[in-house]
Amino acid sequence: MTCRRHPSAASHQGHCAACLLEGALAPRAWSAPHEGDVFTVLLPLGGNASSSVFLVKADDPAVRLLRLKTWHTPAPPDFMPRFERLQRQWSEWDPEALPGPLAARVDDSGRACVLSEFHQGLPILERVENGTLVSTKAVACLGTLLELTRKAHERGLVHGAIKSGNIIVCARTDRAYLLDFGHVALVGPEGHERPDASADVAGFDRLIHAVETLSSARGSRPPV
Repeated sequence: MTCRRHPSAASHQGHCAACLLEGALAPRAWSAPHEGDVFTVLLPLGGNASSSVFLVKADDPAVRLLRLKTWHTPAPPDFMPRFERLQRQWSEWDPEALPGPLAARVDDSGRACVLSEFHQGLPILERVENGTLVSTKAVACLGTLLELTRKAHERGLVHGAIKSGNIIVCARTDRAYLLDFGHVALVGPEGHERPDASADVAGFDRLIHAVETLSSARGSRPPV
């Protein structure tokens, strides 16, 4: 069925993607998810061999659209204590550009999932490559997120997977968000739940180099 408001928008199971995104971005008061909420998967947002990410909505109308990450392999036995520790650390800080974890659970098959606030955007290197984000702005976004990550390190928090797919930039505002902070520590093997903070810094260095390389490649292309 075609949406009357957005007839050209893609849909999934009868849901208009444009309407869903407008609802997620609408400025209104909302409450965080709580135990007992029932969630409906609206759209797949991406995934890889180890995990999948979905756009979901709770039946509670006060809860905005959320991002649900699920892992395909069983969670470590102490996943929930790890999550509760991460959530406590995050509740004392909670920077907007680094969306923190809101809720988590382990399903009957032993696989874990984490809910966080949904933000619209595309991976930063994709924005640079398609020409919708200039390299200077991209480097500035990465610099801001790097400084926040250093502050997280001071609080004992490490991301563990700094890559383009985890850094999205909103098309309307060019605001950048670093997703999945601390998730590597949640699902890593016992005894290895604390990634090296220096790897985060190295990840940002690689992304800055990639931005500069893409910018140089675009500049060397002949005009169309």
